[in-house]
Amino acid sequence: MRKGFQNLENNENKNYKIIAVDDEEGIIDSLSIFLKRSGYEFTGVTNPQEAIEKVKNEHFDLMILDFIMTPFHGDQVVEEIRKFNKELYILLLTGHKDLAPPLDTIRRLDIQGYCEKSDKFDQLLLLIESGIKSIAQMNEIKKINEQLEKAYLESIQTLRYTVEAKDSYTRGHSDRVSEYSVLIGKKLRFIR
Repeated sequence: MRKGFQNLENNENKNYKIIAVDDEEGIIDSLSIFLKRSGYEFTGVTNPQEAIEKVKNEHFDLMILDFIMTPFHGDQVVEEIRKFNKELYILLLTGHKDLAPPLDTIRRLDIQGYCEKSDKFDQLLLLIESGIKSIAQMNEIKKINEQLEKAYLESIQTLRYTVEAKDSYTRGHSDRVSEYSVLIGKKLRFIR
């Protein structure tokens, strides 16, 4: 029974892309085995600059990021990423308990959590699973908001048609107002 549940879980996990960034090749290799076995789509990178470029050009749901790296630290990587991606779920890894990221840095850069490398991968897996649940909930909220926005616009369109159908004088009025609004917006360079 447990094995069947695990296969179902792994099938759901394949919908999520995880990128890990660590300057130690061994950590990347271990994470690759661990996360692929859990069913996630995984990309491992040892160069922080390459990771920033990958996040710019590809979609990832979650990032696992080493805090102390060369040529620059994880918080600097996050700072660069947050300039163009505010939604990426980020977990920091630290190799030393004493070198944990300051709480104000975690808050300022909107980092969702951190874990020590010395801990077993079980704790990291729990953080990842928690992150994936949050990501799934946010995706569902976005989908609901899009549906609500579409329903709202359809309601306004129906109301517009109702008003225009009532009186021949008002017929086409909304279209004309819309057309002139666009022309004014283009003239004022609000619209291209």
